[in-house]
Amino acid sequence: MTRQPARRVQKNPSASSSIDERRRAPWLQNAYSEPVWMVADTGDPTRTAKIDFRFRLADGRLLVDAGRLCATVKEYAWWLRDSRYSRIDDAFTHATMVRNLMNLAHALSIRNINSFAHLQPFDLEQLVEECRYGTDAVLHASERVEAYLQGLAVANAASPAPFGGLPQYVVPSSGVRQMNVHSERVMIACHLPSSASTLPRVAALIARAAKANGLGSRRHPRELGPLLNVTVQSMQRWLDPLEQLYAMRRRFEAEVISFKPFPRGAARVAAVKGVGTSRTPTPPPMLALHLLEHAARWIFDHGRTLTTRSSDRSDILRVATACWIVIAAFTARRDKEIDDLRDDCLRGDEESGWWLNVYIEKTLQRKEWIPVPSLVARAVEVMRDISTTARNKTGTTNLFQWLRPDDDTTRLDVSQYLDEFATAVQVPLHHPRGGPAVAWHWHPHQFRRFFAVLYFYRFEGATIEALSHHLRHFSLEMTKRYVTQDPEVAMLWTDVEWGYMGYVARSIVAGERSVSGSAGERLKKIAQRLVDMFRRNLHIASPERVGASLALIMQRNGLVLTPKPWVTCSCPRTRDAAITAACRRQEPEADAVGPDFAWAGPSVCSFCPHAMTEGTRQSFVNAEVFHLEAASASKLRGGTLFGVLEEARMVELQQVRDTRYANASRIDRPALGEEEK
Repeated sequence: MTRQPARRVQKNPSASSSIDERRRAPWLQNAYSEPVWMVADTGDPTRTAKIDFRFRLADGRLLVDAGRLCATVKEYAWWLRDSRYSRIDDAFTHATMVRNLMNLAHALSIRNINSFAHLQPFDLEQLVEECRYGTDAVLHASERVEAYLQGLAVANAASPAPFGGLPQYVVPSSGVRQMNVHSERVMIACHLPSSASTLPRVAALIARAAKANGLGSRRHPRELGPLLNVTVQSMQRWLDPLEQLYAMRRRFEAEVISFKPFPRGAARVAAVKGVGTSRTPTPPPMLALHLLEHAARWIFDHGRTLTTRSSDRSDILRVATACWIVIAAFTARRDKEIDDLRDDCLRGDEESGWWLNVYIEKTLQRKEWIPVPSLVARAVEVMRDISTTARNKTGTTNLFQWLRPDDDTTRLDVSQYLDEFATAVQVPLHHPRGGPAVAWHWHPHQFRRFFAVLYFYRFEGATIEALSHHLRHFSLEMTKRYVTQDPEVAMLWTDVEWGYMGYVARSIVAGERSVSGSAGERLKKIAQRLVDMFRRNLHIASPERVGASLALIMQRNGLVLTPKPWVTCSCPRTRDAAITAACRRQEPEADAVGPDFAWAGPSVCSFCPHAMTEGTRQSFVNAEVFHLEAASASKLRGGTLFGVLEEARMVELQQVRDTRYANASRIDRPALGEEEK
């Protein structure tokens, strides 16, 4: 992203007087240039709220001393009451929106960004993720307070100080010291705004430290709870200021964001990111696929031999856990919904397909039949065998139960054994950026993302031969339509879809992905221009930063990445794209949108403008060519119509392989990791 030229913020008295004259409104009860505003409701001037621009930034300055950031925040606070940009007419909401933008300004100062004009797509991507978990995450508040308190503890151990070095509260009017911690001074020491002291985790940390050092606090010490994902409405109040800054850019005298932050709209991003659950991180795709593959292996290698009462409890738990993982991953159902499966929940066969009868707990609140692959059917059959004697004894139909050798029935609550199973099948350690390798903590809620993760990453080189074999009767596209009817799953799906687009963009700019085809060549050219532009502007051209810019361009163009075994389709879901899509040329429809994968294939996609051919997908075409070569060599088919067609098909695929896949290449001057710069 190019930087806008900085505008100097005039601070002389005449400039302040001029802007005070120009910017008067009934809702603003004091001068525009003052550091504190009292704003009122449009219809009731007695209902007011305070906006204090003396807001502490991460470098210790107040916002009013950071001219460029402050000018932008003030102008936003002014234009926010303009009906062309928002419908806000009450003081409380007005102050809340401005406070959110001040928190975002603080987040920029953490990154040493001194102007909203210098915000880049990579920074925006990080900010959006932080906004999901509220003010604490945006300010990194509890992390910074915890680091400060740990520093005090170390210093106190070396040289003891009264109350462990914690500041003691002093009554401002009398100067009397009280036996309470001075939270405001802790915030000043951490370069945090005063309001951060009321955040639950921050307050808990301060209260815990105060109690340990003989001081009191306004809050009782308690356990640190997880950061909670904010609601859709709260998420939109975080994102709206950024979208509105761009919309207001022609009215602003101050610096604003230089690109459209949300090509699909802030409301859409808020709907995806603003879920009302506690923070549950998404497992890295390669770890998820490793766990899923080995769960499938356990079902087929051990399922039949570990169903008797004489079996060891640990082995029974592992098989039951493997069955639970497979069912959860391929149905996107909730923990309780899987635990409630009954012995009559499965219908179908290998030829016509399998269906699972499951209770949809949160939305439909009724039982539904959903299509499942043969792998899930096998998992259900194994659980039927394991639970047979327990069901006969208890007279119940639940699948997840077991009659132990001591003749006692136990419920198999396997979701608590996920980490144990992952250790047993040697799931690789997670390598977070900038941190040590650690074992991933598995949580039942993460499995609702597995289906989306599998859909997008299943052709990315994971070793999933077991899955590939047992999914031979399984249509992912068909099941996708069923599982995404659940609104919560639909949001999880979209989140993973966006993540996959970012993953592809980063791998292209880093030179890790060899691509060709019309779409692939276009993306390589854009990626190369972005890398070169970042370097010309003396920006850090890391894969993450350049990749975020490429992903933003892909979103603006409406690209929808759909990985297929032979190609990655980027066809937008529009009528214009359908007109040019190669897979739509067989039977064009006037109202068709996007691709028609029923007509897609290596030869069809080879000349499609939306196809991104990758060298790693050549193995699929090689397998097809090998099969056709063997069929053509058969004496039984020699000279027959089928033999002629197979030979023509073989020649066609060989040409596609030699021209498209062999020509797949990386960009010439890739982005490098920051550690390599």
